[in-house]
Amino acid sequence: MLTIEQVLEYLERRIAEHHLAGDRLALKRDQDVAGFLMAAARDSGDKHLALRFQVLAARAADLREQLEPDATS
Repeated sequence: MLTIEQVLEYLERRIAEHHLAGDRLALKRDQDVAGFLMAAARDSGDKHLALRFQVLAARAADLREQLEPDATS
């Protein structure tokens, strides 16, 4: 059976891989998945787990922004 820790590790790894590949669309999907799981954890009353998924969602968003072309260039 898949554990929450394995899901977190998988999502962390995919975010890193997508960032290295420069795949902004995949990072957006990663952000959406982490946000969905954050909401599920929050709704089940697990604030600590919700925070962990929130951090992953924010990381995916930050890395995606780093890949976006500079609007002033």
